[in-house]
Amino acid sequence: MKVQILSKNDLPNIEKIQKEFDIFRVVKVKTRKKLDMVEFFNKDGVFRGFGRDTKAAYKKAKKALKKYYK
Repeated sequence: MKVQILSKNDLPNIEKIQKEFDIFRVVKVKTRKKLDMVEFFNKDGVFRGFGRDTKAAYKKAKKALKKYYK
């Protein structure tokens, strides 16, 4: 399992989401060869997304975050 803290240099869309939802940390976890996980941390909790690559996991985590605040 590899854990990496993502910044705006890794994914350019992170900065916009951080400002909009007050996210203080974005973490990428690679669990197996074909499964990535992206986690958004803010004051209300942790929002996770799973996918075959980082981009798919990012989209699902973003969807979970928007659904929570809807």
